Amino acid sequence: MTTVEFFDQLDARIAKYDLLCHPFYKAWAAGELTREDLRDYARDYYHHVDAFPAYLEELCARLGEGELRSAVMANMADENGMEGFSGQPSVRHSDLWLDFVKGMGADRNMAGHQPVAEVSDLIDFFHETARRRTPAEALTSFYAYESQVPRVAQEKSCGLREMYGANEKACGYFTLHATADIHHSKIWRHQLAKCLETDPNLADKALLAGERTAIALWQALDGIDRRRTARAA
Repeated sequence: MTTVEFFDQLDARIAKYDLLCHPFYKAWAAGELTREDLRDYARDYYHHVDAFPAYLEELCARLGEGELRSAVMANMADENGMEGFSGQPSVRHSDLWLDFVKGMGADRNMAGHQPVAEVSDLIDFFHETARRRTPAEALTSFYAYESQVPRVAQEKSCGLREMYGANEKACGYFTLHATADIHHSKIWRHQLAKCLETDPNLADKALLAGERTAIALWQALDGIDRRRTARAA
């Protein structure tokens, strides 16, 4: 399998679970969510956003010195607000998400809050992949997530402003990630291609990891949407 064929297959597997096609995000785009729906989503999904630097750190701890480790560390520094993807100072990304939480009318203090089970499962999946799977599988998982974020973030930001009256601060996380994760996903793609060039036998497991990641992301939204529809019933 060539690298081009691998990424064609990977992108096709991810596209089967295109998050913009999920009923929850369709309802978001249509202006059908209540402020309570958005507030619950913001609080639940915060836990995944907050954990993302830890996933990166767990993978980084297993890597030797070199280009791949440096790439993971750079992404982690960006997420932690140590350096922006353009080399400019930035804010910890989970703090930007808390601006969204507050903008939807919830308290920024998340102590003691437990997300729906499917979001907890998503977090466990990423931790397991970063800690125990091959670097190629971990890179594929990060790519499967961050390659979808720019489109999703753009749609969310537009919807928040146009239909839900959100201000710039509440939309800050999405404004940033509409561009930042274009850069991040390109880095993961480049590093993953290098891994596969070194060992083509990693391809099948990497493809499976990408699809499993897309499914886990979709199922996290299933849990959030199930609560929404139960409340509306």
